[in-house]
Amino acid sequence: MEGSVTTTTVTFSLTPSARERFVSSIAIESSASSSTPAGRLPESRDPATGEVWHRYAVADADAVRSAVARARVAQPAWAALPPRVRAGAIDAFVQKLLSRREEAATIIARENGKPVGEALGVDLGVSLGLAEHFAKVAPRFLRPRWQRSTALMAWRKRVTLVREPHGVVGIISPWNYPMFLPLSSAIPALLCGNAVVNKPSEWTPGIAEFLRECLLESGVPTDIYQVVHGAGATGAALCDEADKIFFTGSEATGRKVALACARRLIPCALELGGSDPAIVLADADLQHAASGIAWGRFSNAGQTCVAAKRVFVEASVYEPFLAALTKAVGALRVGPGTDDTTDIGPMIRPEQRATIAAQHAEAMARGAHEVLRLPTPEGAGYFAPTILTDVPSDSRAMTEETFGPLLPVTSVRDVEEAIARANDTTQGLSASVWTGDVMRGVAVAQRLQAGSVVINDACSAAGIGDVPHGGFKASGLGKVHGEMGLQECVRTKVVMVDWFQGWRQPWWFGYSRAHRDNISAFLVVAHSSRLLERIRALPRVLRLVFAPARKV
Repeated sequence: MEGSVTTTTVTFSLTPSARERFVSSIAIESSASSSTPAGRLPESRDPATGEVWHRYAVADADAVRSAVARARVAQPAWAALPPRVRAGAIDAFVQKLLSRREEAATIIARENGKPVGEALGVDLGVSLGLAEHFAKVAPRFLRPRWQRSTALMAWRKRVTLVREPHGVVGIISPWNYPMFLPLSSAIPALLCGNAVVNKPSEWTPGIAEFLRECLLESGVPTDIYQVVHGAGATGAALCDEADKIFFTGSEATGRKVALACARRLIPCALELGGSDPAIVLADADLQHAASGIAWGRFSNAGQTCVAAKRVFVEASVYEPFLAALTKAVGALRVGPGTDDTTDIGPMIRPEQRATIAAQHAEAMARGAHEVLRLPTPEGAGYFAPTILTDVPSDSRAMTEETFGPLLPVTSVRDVEEAIARANDTTQGLSASVWTGDVMRGVAVAQRLQAGSVVINDACSAAGIGDVPHGGFKASGLGKVHGEMGLQECVRTKVVMVDWFQGWRQPWWFGYSRAHRDNISAFLVVAHSSRLLERIRALPRVLRLVFAPARKV
């Protein structure tokens, strides 16, 4: 099997430092890869052909420890730079990435399998937008914030909130959107003064190296943004070393990451899976809904966390909607991502195809029906895009995340049943509502247990730089994007200054019965709802503040 693989030259150039790092790390590959499961070695493989066009050395625990140690040494100087200087590096990165957008999209298509045009529109479009947004708003976000406390006990105080970096942030990123998902955490982390060590998916290492090259060429220091390659063991080693972890991936692995972070009492942010519902109401524009749901479900070969994975349609429009959806999906073309006529590419690996095939087979064995199954090219990476009906509610296709081009469509009596069915899941990443009445859609959205709900659109909330994104329930912890995403990248320190130096606090030592009575009076003045009671207590408070019975 190994001897039959064709290896070609990588299509992008590495900087001298990156090339040195690749060559020097080859020496550890033989020993480190012995602990990496077969089929999980970091390599750039075209999902459409199986061709391996680059391999990368596995970073073992010692290599990860060394990378984090270098980052920890370099980070204070990076954090000491004015925020505008760091923002300037990210602005330069935006222009660098824009100038190399075709190259980047081609790497993504060759590693992930999605069409080049889709990689440009989604991966590059979202990445450029979020980087530009964060570079603009981060300097203001990082300014110390003064506030006056409303507490009577703090009337003499000036309170300042200072946002400081965590230190070294570890990012464990997935293969389905291998550019904008790591950048969603990396860009704000860098802007906030952190160093970043990224462990990309072992299936998309090439685009990770490309991003690192672009960042370094834009002014980010070598040890401030590093990439370590490998599978689960490499990610586990990063959890043992970093000061905070951002993880995007499956619920099962997310739980392991959370436990590893809990053992060290370090924070983590998790964006996990979703069994996302789409609700089509009777007043919806059915053609629009069919077109949007078709794109949301089948783009990226169905390998999208926020895609509609269960569709619930009010019974009165079920048949016409199903016809419209079948027509929309039936017009799509399946093929290699490097072909500009392709709408749906292959799944990234045969292992992923096997999972979706098992979910499909179980549904069919239990009485589901295929409404549509698109013809596909031959090859281990392709799974025929399929629409199912009559899928049992407790089948794997309805209760698990279906991470591929498989879509169950279900008729429901009314909106109440649709909401109940939509919420009948352990996950809550996102959802969509399709309706001609926007206010009705908003009312339905407020009853859905999901981190984001879009009305008459698909997936868009997850890709806007100033809109926070994250799930409910077992779909994760924390947020990316927006000010909440920046907040994930800092620790907030309170600095409190007393304006009157040398004036002792009235609650300090010097306890006595008089002190006790005066403290009791203070509580009345501070919190009583009765004005006369507060006035009567005021003399004791003045004695407490200005003439304590017993100073210590």
